[in-house]
Amino acid sequence: MTLGSLVGGLALILMGTWVNPVVYVACWIALGAGMAALLYEPAFAVITVAFHSHYKRGIILITLVAGLASSVFIPASDYLVKLWDWQHTLVVLGLIQLIVGVPLHYFGMPQGLISEVQDNSFQAPLHLRFKNWLAGLGHELTDRKFIGLAFWFSTHAAAFSGLTFLLIPMNKNLAFDPSTLMFAIALIGPMQVTGRLVLAFYGEHFSAIQVGAWAMTSLIIAAGLLMIQPPSVAALFLFAVLYGTGNGLMTIVKGTAVAELFGRERYAELNGLLAAPAVLAKAGSPLALAALWSATDNPRVAIGSVIVLLLAGFLGLLSAR
Repeated sequence: MTLGSLVGGLALILMGTWVNPVVYVACWIALGAGMAALLYEPAFAVITVAFHSHYKRGIILITLVAGLASSVFIPASDYLVKLWDWQHTLVVLGLIQLIVGVPLHYFGMPQGLISEVQDNSFQAPLHLRFKNWLAGLGHELTDRKFIGLAFWFSTHAAAFSGLTFLLIPMNKNLAFDPSTLMFAIALIGPMQVTGRLVLAFYGEHFSAIQVGAWAMTSLIIAAGLLMIQPPSVAALFLFAVLYGTGNGLMTIVKGTAVAELFGRERYAELNGLLAAPAVLAKAGSPLALAALWSATDNPRVAIGSVIVLLLAGFLGLLSAR
């Protein structure tokens, strides 16, 4: 995570100081690698080991804090762009990452965690470690619960990413005025935090599968509200509440389900493997839904596709259960 923070900070600074198409693309590749080392999946892996049996509480707490990141840095970045320009803003953000992020990751990593990982992982010869790791991993990959989780998380990622990117053009097409639309969209972020806050107090009493079922139900109803004809302001705001709450809960579920179903010993590998198809689904979904909308000239076809994805994800949840 320290290395990811360093790479991310340097990439932002380079992108802001060297304006060149090739450098720009290279910086985005470096940022992607940095994010893979910094975002929820690696953070959850650290917390799951460091917090031991209280890992669920740690995951909930970090999602509460991380849920406020966009609320702080999106308006702050916008202010800096207006004050200076986008290049100086990227340099400032990169310096923040280097000055704040790198030391926090380096010195904040629990020493007991590092010792535990080293003690458990580096005693046996390399070829035996790899053989045992591969055998255990193959067993988990063919498990019905793992396949169910992979399908569930991937379909949710596709639905969330596709609907989020197309939400503004879809609702403009459905004749909402811009101020009402933007206020409703702005409500999604606080509702994500609200859902996580509820779990911070009561989450210990419920399983990841239970919370996931509530989240998916909330998301399916939310997407269904966008199909209402004619659209209403009340339906749009109820959509924002359900959509934000459901996705806030899903973030926590993705962090706790693996440890709950498979234990904490192989958490990092399994969570990383689950993230791979979800990331691909997240990347391809907006393009696929946009193409579907263009081909049919009907945004409700794209919304219906999102509902189908969410229903399919619910089947994956049932399989994981």
